[in-house]
Amino acid sequence: MYSKNKIERLSILLIFTIDIAMSRSAYFADNKSNKKEFPAIIMPPSLRASKQSELPRLYWTLGLACIGFLISLLLLSLAEGASVFPPAITESFAFVEWVNDAEDWLKKNYRWFTRWIAGGIEELLYLVEDFFLLSPWLVIAAMIVLPALHFGGLPLALLTLVGVLFWNGVGLWESAMQTLALMGLAVIASVMIGLLVGVWCSQSDRVEAVVKPILDTMQTMPSFVYLLPAVFFFGIGGPPAIIATMIYALPPVIRLTSLGIRQVPANTIEAATSYGSTRRQLLFKVQIPLALPSIMMGINQTIMMALGLVVLATFIGAEGLGSEVWKAIYKLKVGWALEAGLCIVFMAIIFDRLSLALAAPKRGEYKGDRILFRLLPQSWQYNPLALGVETFINAIWYAVSRVSQYWVELWALLVLFGLRWLSHAVASGLSAWLRRHGYFISTVSLILLIWWLDSLGLVFHAHEDWHFSMRQPVDEMVAWLTVNPTFIAFTKGLKTFVYLYMLHPLDVYLTHLPWYFVMAVFVLVSWLSVGWRFALVCSLLLLFIGASDLWEEAMLTLSSVLVSVLICFVIGMPVGILTARSRRADMLLRPILDAMQTLPSFVYLIPVLMFFGGNIVSAVIATVIYALPPVIRLTSLGISQIPATYNEVATSFGSNTRQSLLKVQLPMALPSVMLGFNQAVMMALAMQVVTPLIGGGGLGREVFNALNMSDTGAGLASGTGIVLLAIILDRLSQAWSAKQRQALGY
Repeated sequence: MYSKNKIERLSILLIFTIDIAMSRSAYFADNKSNKKEFPAIIMPPSLRASKQSELPRLYWTLGLACIGFLISLLLLSLAEGASVFPPAITESFAFVEWVNDAEDWLKKNYRWFTRWIAGGIEELLYLVEDFFLLSPWLVIAAMIVLPALHFGGLPLALLTLVGVLFWNGVGLWESAMQTLALMGLAVIASVMIGLLVGVWCSQSDRVEAVVKPILDTMQTMPSFVYLLPAVFFFGIGGPPAIIATMIYALPPVIRLTSLGIRQVPANTIEAATSYGSTRRQLLFKVQIPLALPSIMMGINQTIMMALGLVVLATFIGAEGLGSEVWKAIYKLKVGWALEAGLCIVFMAIIFDRLSLALAAPKRGEYKGDRILFRLLPQSWQYNPLALGVETFINAIWYAVSRVSQYWVELWALLVLFGLRWLSHAVASGLSAWLRRHGYFISTVSLILLIWWLDSLGLVFHAHEDWHFSMRQPVDEMVAWLTVNPTFIAFTKGLKTFVYLYMLHPLDVYLTHLPWYFVMAVFVLVSWLSVGWRFALVCSLLLLFIGASDLWEEAMLTLSSVLVSVLICFVIGMPVGILTARSRRADMLLRPILDAMQTLPSFVYLIPVLMFFGGNIVSAVIATVIYALPPVIRLTSLGISQIPATYNEVATSFGSNTRQSLLKVQLPMALPSVMLGFNQAVMMALAMQVVTPLIGGGGLGREVFNALNMSDTGAGLASGTGIVLLAIILDRLSQAWSAKQRQALGY
């Protein structure tokens, strides 16, 4: 902790700085005619009108913040240790005991029912796993690659094929199939339930009002928390993993199904009603088809969330790629962890792109002289080499398509003549259905053909000699880096700077401040930003954290999140500005950001562990990497959406690039930047539950310890603490963003 002399000197310096700032503001207020003002014409009218009225409020806010900071330094100098909530409150609020007692009662009376459900799920899981593991690998590859080829084109099919070959090549085919079985069952169950609930919510405002707060809680609850009750009610292994994953992945498909149906234009519904459509016909023939893009986006998000939790389900006994990563991290085998992590990366990217391709409209064929480029960018159509490659690909494409068409026609004729004795109408209808679904029939026929050839021993099987491994080279590289002086100096310097100058001072500051002062600050900020109702809610939420005896852990979590988000902005804002101003930089970074946003949080631990080891700073670095994409994207989006006329007017008044950026673009992009802050905070809080695997602390460590000790009450209390912090920070950041939008007239 800082010494009293340092605090006194810092207080004197701060008072001196405030005095100078107030003197300068008074000088400019009295000498407006001499001040070189930036041209007001480029500002929106609402912003120009509110500029003068906001200045006194800004001065009052800065003065109040400075006074509060001085009071906090005084209280910090008087503190003798970490702040502790009054024992009278923590001992009387036995939340952990209440939850554990309730769980014991439920286990005693209803565990037979949950175990019966777990038995049924286990049988189904074994059936699906046996299908994936016992089927020829070419069959599984065809089941994934051929739909990717049909819906996403040749590039997605080749990417999918590379991913499938990588699973097999590194010798993790069995683990990949186990993860695929777990995720597949969880996603199917989530989509079935989510579509029903989403449609119900879209048809009833009362149902949506009941379901919405439940979904909010489910989306902010850390993923680890879902594993705790699943273990006690459904045992260990695959069944609790499927149940927990299903519950965790439900919210997106429910929300986007309801949203898509509700956004169907009213005139379309009125036209369908005027033609005599019943309510059921209106739903199934008008609303759901028009809402299909939104529904498919919900399914995409459900798949990504399911994959993220299925990987973490290794901590309750589920096998798969997550188990491979965890065992590798536990044994400090970086090469092994990297191989398993790349398998997860390929799986995430494949199913993300495939689910998006299902919702996207199919590309049409080019007419006339130009051909459709199926692999290379269409902009290369005037390059002779690219044109030659695409001509060759198109020749193969049309040859295969013609063979497939003849095959489907043969099936249709056989059905037509084979069933003609039964009913000409039935045979004709089935024959027309076969012609209409030619690609599906060809795919099924090809898979059955591969299966038949495999039974004859004619299918190519990957031999162990053809496997490749990157474990040894990666382990050797890590071993070399650990003794390389330059790399050691870099990592040591970075960890030292983050810990000594950012993380440790903020940890000491937040944990040693009296709990009542921190609560008062949060309540005051909530009152000024949102209103007195949320200020009351904020006080109750913080009181729950303190009464659960988790105050110090919550402050450590808050410190880690704030430091991570600050570093995200220091890195992300310049990169976002660069991508907004440079098309080449945007094209270079866009696929990297796409990949970063589709990866499960578990994967980010591997490179951090590889280069920085396991410690509290590594947890911050992993959080920064995970939360960085939304800051870059939303900063770039906010700047790129500014009308060109504002920049032209600023340039015409003689502004250089730096002045235009600082005085026009960034102020107008502030709502989008604040939304990036909101998303970064939410992702940083979600990452806190995973970072204890590499040395993270705070509430995430409490959740992780509760899982290891099978203490549902402690895990639920710690997870709820993270949720409550997320609610407070989310509402505050949204309120600040809304005020900026209002000031800009949006």
